[in-house]
Amino acid sequence: MKKVKLKDVLTEIIDFSSKAKYSGRSNITSERYIPTLSALSVHNNFIDYSKCYYVTLNEYKEMTSNRIPKIGDILLTKEAPVGRVAMLDKDNIAIGRRLWLLTGKENILDNNYLLYFLQWNKTQKLLKSISGGSTVKSVNINSFKNIEVNIHSYEEQIKIGHILSLIDKKINLNNKINDNLVY
Repeated sequence: MKKVKLKDVLTEIIDFSSKAKYSGRSNITSERYIPTLSALSVHNNFIDYSKCYYVTLNEYKEMTSNRIPKIGDILLTKEAPVGRVAMLDKDNIAIGRRLWLLTGKENILDNNYLLYFLQWNKTQKLLKSISGGSTVKSVNINSFKNIEVNIHSYEEQIKIGHILSLIDKKINLNNKINDNLVY
């Protein structure tokens, strides 16, 4: 295991906020509109697509001119609230304000491992401690890039991420079963 800074193991930290000059619409089912995630959509290891708003195809193209979000990308709320994290599980999604899109460097940082590192209580406390602002707390990108992380070998990261993912799937299945029980 070695200690590194996030900036040294992330390929990308993309902030779509500068491109997010659009008028979001809600409750649209037409194929002419693209679902857009906001900080309200992201929960720990879960994306609530019912909290999306929608942009036109032209707005989507403008918002994603540098990078189109893809399945497996990590989303992190940078403000209001700080620190919610989930893995993108759908294509053709736009990323709105207050979210960063993160990608680990290939063969160095596995995105599943990154997901669970960001969810870890110690990391969550650190994110809150480095956030600032009087009205709305937010994390500065430079402070975020300098967070130190202990990383295992890439092969071990894959195993750790896989095991934690299986546990999460089992918890979700048990919760669904519990939701359907008749009392």
